[in-house]
Amino acid sequence: MIVLVALVMAGTVLDATRDTASVSAVGVGVTTTVTESVVATVSTEAPVETTTTTEAPTTTTEAPTTTTTAAAGPPAPGLASRPPALGPGAATVYVVGDSVILGAQSTVPPTLVGWSVTFDAKESRSIYAGQSLLQGPEAQAARVVVIHLCTNWGNPSGFGDQLDRAMAAIPNAQRVVLVTCTEWHPATPAANADIRAAATRYPSVVVADWAAISGTAGYTYSDGLHLKAAGAQALADLVAAAVGPAPTP
Repeated sequence: MIVLVALVMAGTVLDATRDTASVSAVGVGVTTTVTESVVATVSTEAPVETTTTTEAPTTTTEAPTTTTTAAAGPPAPGLASRPPALGPGAATVYVVGDSVILGAQSTVPPTLVGWSVTFDAKESRSIYAGQSLLQGPEAQAARVVVIHLCTNWGNPSGFGDQLDRAMAAIPNAQRVVLVTCTEWHPATPAANADIRAAATRYPSVVVADWAAISGTAGYTYSDGLHLKAAGAQALADLVAAAVGPAPTP
């Protein structure tokens, strides 16, 4: 008897698959998954044996990288929001004001940590006198200018025009802090409104709203204007928050 045995050689190759995912973004890692080829081989040598070799898939994962930016601190009383820090450069501040901020002459400069401060305040000073001072060398050299000159304003309107003249005198100031005044006179609310409106017209303006907090018990003497020690420190803290942290050189 003749028995014909047909030996059939069969070979099957499974194609390797390689998937690569790449994400580029701040704070997101890159993960790459590689699956090596899987090959199945069938041999017909007598006796017929089947050998299957499979390499386990390999997965490589890089740990994600996370970058956290510190949140800005809460706004100070009288400040809508804390302004961003200025970039590297000079740390010079010029403060010009009337008798109210004069009462904070011992608290404002030391509270402006890291800044070089020129403090120029005088009793009964008006914004008209301030405009002349803003054209002087100290104001022109300052990177930040602080203006508190509305206490002695007595007209029912027009303060905004005088602010525009003051701003025109300091075109190189990178930040201008306008401080509102205690509303002790019928003309003061309109002047404060002009100060707040200036922030919408001048990107460099930050409003330090002293009027919003000056009525706090213990801040002023019986006239409701001039500062006790607690008020002097509160005004200094408000100005410092509006100026922002000192820049790196």
